[in-house]
Amino acid sequence: MKVSIKDYKPFKGFYDLRKWKLPVKVFKKLWVIQELLNHYNERRVYFMKYEPVMWQEAQYLSADYQQILFEYRED
Repeated sequence: MKVSIKDYKPFKGFYDLRKWKLPVKVFKKLWVIQELLNHYNERRVYFMKYEPVMWQEAQYLSADYQQILFEYRED
């Protein structure tokens, strides 16, 4: 199934990727990361208690996500 950028809706608490000038490939990559981070966030109590290594990995992924996004920041 192909996903169109026009179908994108930001998750609560995340940057709206439509407001950034991102190449399509980067936009879609960050969109997937947002979906994954949102999954972790919705289940954070579980991950923090029973899967602390996965929770730590989610934190690293979040940092990577922000670094990629801020490479396209316009000052």
